[in-house]
Amino acid sequence: MSDTHTMHTFQYGNTAIEYSLTYADRDALAIHVHPDTSVTVEAPLESKLPEIEKRIHKRAAWIVKQQRQFRRFSVEFPPRKYVSGETHRYLGRQYRLRIFEDDVPIEVVRMDRGIITIFLNDKSPENVKKVLEADFRRRAQTIFTEQVDKWYPRFERFDVQKPQVVIRNMRARWGSCTAKGEITLNFKLIQVPKRLIDYVIVHELCHTVVHAHNSEFYALLSRIMPDWENRREKLNSFEF
Repeated sequence: MSDTHTMHTFQYGNTAIEYSLTYADRDALAIHVHPDTSVTVEAPLESKLPEIEKRIHKRAAWIVKQQRQFRRFSVEFPPRKYVSGETHRYLGRQYRLRIFEDDVPIEVVRMDRGIITIFLNDKSPENVKKVLEADFRRRAQTIFTEQVDKWYPRFERFDVQKPQVVIRNMRARWGSCTAKGEITLNFKLIQVPKRLIDYVIVHELCHTVVHAHNSEFYALLSRIMPDWENRREKLNSFEF
């Protein structure tokens, strides 16, 4: 994919939609609406701007719908307070938080039957957030690695090494793959069901074989995970 991108705007009714355009070695146009409501477009290298704009206009209603959903979710789900009674999502399921301040040598986080119970010395929101996120990050490292181990055998015949898994907070991407085969996954994925985590992992494992988003890449992705488009749609509409 090209490292350069340009910003464009088009009008859909009374709505002005801004999008970032990148040219890439791919066969078809791809439009992404991200949780922050930003829009990115990846177009084949030889595409002409008028044709790109025509294709985007055809998807304009869908773009606006996705942006409205993300904006509604951001209103409905206020910033976390990290207090007892608040809900937090883990692998697609909502868990209610219970916090106990006690004289304990180390913080303890337990998850059972829809409840997250935390025992700690300091139950200030800042400390609860730190303890809970650290626990989720440990769980994410274990689960993401296990899921890579589960899918990697499907790629061994391509003579690629099993990639190292790195977890980061990513603003507008679910995952990425370096030229050396290192996979980075968005920490937020720990909130969604495993089948959606699997989609991102398989997508990035395909990039260890085919780096570009071209017909060869999508043929491989469809062969490994035939329902990837359904999984991608559900992931991109997930509320955060």
